[in-house]
Amino acid sequence: MMRAHQPTSDLTAEAPEGLASWSMPVWTNATVQMEDEPIELSAWVIEQDPTEPWVLLVHGIRSCKANHEVLLPGGMLAEAGYNVVMMDMRDHWESTLEDGQVSAGQKEWRDVVAVWQWIQDEKGVPAERIGVMGASMGAGTVGIAFAQEERMASVFLDSPFSNMGDIIVEELAFRGYPTFLKDAGIFAGRVSSGEDLVEHNPIDGALNIGNRSMTIVHGEDDMRIRIHHGESLCEAATEAAEDPSQVTCWFESSQLTFNSTDDGLVVEGHVTLMLTHTPIYEQRLLAWADGLRATAG
Repeated sequence: MMRAHQPTSDLTAEAPEGLASWSMPVWTNATVQMEDEPIELSAWVIEQDPTEPWVLLVHGIRSCKANHEVLLPGGMLAEAGYNVVMMDMRDHWESTLEDGQVSAGQKEWRDVVAVWQWIQDEKGVPAERIGVMGASMGAGTVGIAFAQEERMASVFLDSPFSNMGDIIVEELAFRGYPTFLKDAGIFAGRVSSGEDLVEHNPIDGALNIGNRSMTIVHGEDDMRIRIHHGESLCEAATEAAEDPSQVTCWFESSQLTFNSTDDGLVVEGHVTLMLTHTPIYEQRLLAWADGLRATAG
């Protein structure tokens, strides 16, 4: 079930200089009620042409649908004529605050499937005409959803993690904690939220790709989610795919350097390909989305 508000032409998205061609001046607010959970998911809908495919975009951890990681690719897709939906996962921004906890896709994958299903039910779009793109935790969550929902036809994963065991160890190291705390962290997750943090893994989506499509992009200088995660997904999907040409991978060096008031000079390499290699990123994204057009008729 869904409640849609009237189009809101007073909502505007102002892009920085150089990115204005991908701005989205108007969208419609939508709320998707999950069937089996007391969760409402907030979404922005850019509906342009009923003959064109749809793409659902999913943000990263502690982010939202208003962040660059989905706004920029969403603008690229909208400019190319696609219908676009950007959502907030539970416990993020305008969606239901369930418990304030994030499970890195273990429960959030159900949010992705719910909005993906809503596009089919509300807009009458067949599953093979819907692509799903995710960035960072959103990419991992989409990978898990791809494993759980075999009708999900095509995904684009930007800076994904491949399995939760590795990401927990690496996140502990990233934050300066001893890595032997991994098991304690998994146990704490079960106690605090009832979620098994290592139950579902994005690599299961790669291993079960079948005749579906997957594109993986990852910056080689990413220190938050290391490049080996993207490489593992690429290798697994390529080996498991019925048609290996349906798997596309792009790995390249990518860094942004900026001054932070609190931290001084900062070098960032996580989810930066869309900013450092924008024209190539757009080409890769639209080449993936063009595969959805091939399913017409």
